[in-house]
Amino acid sequence: MNATDTLDAQLDAKAPDIDALVNRLQALFEAHGLADALFQSFAMAFDEVISNIAAYGSAHDPIRVRVTIGGEEVRAEVTDDGVAFDPLKLPDPDVTSALDDRAIGGLGVYLVRKMMDGVAYERRDRFNCLSFHKRITAKPHA
Repeated sequence: MNATDTLDAQLDAKAPDIDALVNRLQALFEAHGLADALFQSFAMAFDEVISNIAAYGSAHDPIRVRVTIGGEEVRAEVTDDGVAFDPLKLPDPDVTSALDDRAIGGLGVYLVRKMMDGVAYERRDRFNCLSFHKRITAKPHA
């Protein structure tokens, strides 16, 4: 693996620049010729996860993001020093009732879990570590 196979970034915990992260992510995916749909999945996942950390996580240190492209998959990890919180323990939101009848919240984590091939959480020392990955599928030929 070389440096162009990874993206390492740190974002301000209170006001993360998600757009800058997404731009770097897009450049990395384009450099590897990865499908736009795969990029969109990761861009949305980062938007959801990082927005939730900034809004609810009480993190003080920068949010750390690492993306690795290798073999047949893309792996990502988001680490923060906020209060211990495993978003994977949240129950799936009600997606069958009318919009007005649904409880607010939980949809972002649900979507990340549905879009990715795997999502895991662990608490390492004082850090929340959320990782997710998705298989690379062949890019359709033009």
